[in-house]
Amino acid sequence: MPLPRAAVRLLTRGVVAPLLTPLLPLPLSRRLLDVTGYVLPVPRGTRRTATVLGGVPAERVATPGSDGPHQVLYLHGGGYKTGSPRSHRSLTAQLSRACGAPVHVPDYRLAPEHPFPAAVDDAVAAWRALRAAGHRAQHIAVLGDSAGGGLAMALALRLRAAGEELPGSIGLISPWLDLDLSSPWVLANSGRDAMLDADTLTPAAEDYRAGADASELAPLAADLSGFPPLHVVAGADEVLVGDADALVERARAAGVPVSYTRAAGMWHAYPVFAGLLAEADAAVAGLGAAVRRDCAADRVRVAVVGAGFGGIGLGAVLSGSDVADVTILDKADGVGGVWRANTYPGAACDVPSHLYSFSFAPGREWTRRFAPQPDILRYLERVAAEHRLAPRLGTEVTEAHWDDARATWRLDLSDGGSLEADVLVPACGQLSRPARPRIPGLDTFAGPVFHSAEWDHDVDLRGKRVAVVGTGASAIQFVPAIVDDVASMTVFQRSAPWLIPKPDRPYGRVARTLQRVLPAGRLPARGFWTLFFETGALGFTRFPLLTPPFRWAHHAMLRRQVPDAGLRARLQPDYPVGCKRVGISSDWFPALARPHVDVVTDAIAAVTPTGVRTADGTEHAADVIILGTGFATSDFLAPMKIFGPGGVELSERWRDGARAHLGISVPGFPNLFLLYGPNTNVGSGSIVHMLESQIAYVRQAIAAVAGGAGPLSVRPDVESRFDTEMQDRLGDSVWTGCQSWYRTASGRIVNNWPGLMREYRRRTAHFDPADYERP
Repeated sequence: MPLPRAAVRLLTRGVVAPLLTPLLPLPLSRRLLDVTGYVLPVPRGTRRTATVLGGVPAERVATPGSDGPHQVLYLHGGGYKTGSPRSHRSLTAQLSRACGAPVHVPDYRLAPEHPFPAAVDDAVAAWRALRAAGHRAQHIAVLGDSAGGGLAMALALRLRAAGEELPGSIGLISPWLDLDLSSPWVLANSGRDAMLDADTLTPAAEDYRAGADASELAPLAADLSGFPPLHVVAGADEVLVGDADALVERARAAGVPVSYTRAAGMWHAYPVFAGLLAEADAAVAGLGAAVRRDCAADRVRVAVVGAGFGGIGLGAVLSGSDVADVTILDKADGVGGVWRANTYPGAACDVPSHLYSFSFAPGREWTRRFAPQPDILRYLERVAAEHRLAPRLGTEVTEAHWDDARATWRLDLSDGGSLEADVLVPACGQLSRPARPRIPGLDTFAGPVFHSAEWDHDVDLRGKRVAVVGTGASAIQFVPAIVDDVASMTVFQRSAPWLIPKPDRPYGRVARTLQRVLPAGRLPARGFWTLFFETGALGFTRFPLLTPPFRWAHHAMLRRQVPDAGLRARLQPDYPVGCKRVGISSDWFPALARPHVDVVTDAIAAVTPTGVRTADGTEHAADVIILGTGFATSDFLAPMKIFGPGGVELSERWRDGARAHLGISVPGFPNLFLLYGPNTNVGSGSIVHMLESQIAYVRQAIAAVAGGAGPLSVRPDVESRFDTEMQDRLGDSVWTGCQSWYRTASGRIVNNWPGLMREYRRRTAHFDPADYERP
């Protein structure tokens, strides 16, 4: 909350100004000034990362949503003798939020140990490092305060002298440009400036200049023609306001676009108090708006294949972006992905609804703790509508080809048309293609045959003999939902699933109202279920001693709900708990214990026109066959084919098993970013949480492409290290203990993530251009 101006002025005069006086030992002055940076407010969610720019130690500061694609190079003040990224940690974070971009703060060398031109050399090295990382000059803003303002001007003069491109924007806060202190304002304002006076500045100038004489030390005398837009902020009561006045006058005379805030009653570098002082907040906001305007990037054309959770989530995040034009394509006639396709009776999520929605779009459609399919579909439709997404529906992408010459993707569509995009994001999911078993005679069956994901609602099951093939997650839901309608049911079980009780309950009117009016009220439940699933993930990947409760819950429920000992024996899994996804159901066992239900564990030999014959020669009569046989999970993008540079086809590259850096990027396929790709599924947790992490990463990648860093192709060594780590860790997991849809026929685990959701969120939080190369 802003403080009165008088209070902040008193704080400046009484605390900050004494730290700058030459009477204080320089090492102590530096340390104490750094401490002040930890006192001022910082926006929530600020991330700081230690980096090196051109050999110069630096700090990268980013606030939530500050993905650019433009970048800010910030040169801190401190009279060339003090100051650091730490002393300016509050201001740089506030600027990151205002500019909507990461702020890079070099810890340049200071006088008197390192006089001119050391600081300028470091600033130039940092600038060139950003350029080498692929950032266009037009999309980099150089900002600085006080001495840092002088360095910003010196940097621009050095670049122009070398024939290099200049920044897209320059922002100066109380710049110190006249080391001779010749302006009459130095004496006129010495009593009014709460921070500086001539006695502080004179020895600092001498130590920095150290007898040197160069144009970079006198930017006020330089020719400013051809300079980028210049934005100057100064206090009318500061001793250096004459420098700002003179610079603005000369820049305007040279035809440079200039904005100037000369704030009445303000002292030197007052914007450092952003978050405490209203005038400082306004100055920072103005600089941020100017940087956004000056460094606006070309809009990137993004094609997203799939309108499920991944596609809708990315579209929603990019919908308010000024860097991307997004086209979402889906072969279905509506949004929703698997939650539109899977309409079988009892279809619901096996993850609690509070954890099965985006954090930026809390669900208010939930009628139960475990949301049924209609609720989830309504949720996705609402998110799409609120963000004004208009997917191209009924449009299947058959092939995508990378055009080397134009650095674009060409998408061939099922309707005979085509689409060009700079970035391609397949968001097809791992559970989108129903797997139909290769059973001899299946096509000879006289009655209806359909997969659970393609439920035929025209088939009336009442009074019918129904054969169910498979006992996976879908069967666990639809069998109890239809068991009381059918005359008899035969469930063909290859392996029994592990189950834990489903603590489901309906939400009444009060609870649903609270969901709408008090979204934060769901945070405790979200936290509890996150902890529950993360504990399960630890048990499956690192600490097997955490898994016995799952076995105990299964056995207790089995004993209580299935009185027949023979049936109990058939429903006992013969593989480690967690090796296949643990089911959540309280009505599966009671359904199988019904008198008219038979569980058959003999292998299916063939399907006849009238039923299913097992290996022991028994034919089980049936009127309807329902396939609960899961999905083709290891093909990922099929039937779509993706051809990279030189015509290399991605499925051929993945012949021995799909792999991608962070499950997102594939070497040799530029500007291709996968959602729900290899090794991003969770054996215990919420895929929506994982998707949100991927979406944040891909958003940053798109911003980098828009900023001129692309086209981007992940480096083979980066992807190889990641894949080696994944397979090493997965080799110690429970998923090696059986054959499941998590593994290919060769045994390679291509679907699952071997850690916590929290770890994945951390590892995808920052897109690092150094992991990528231009093709």
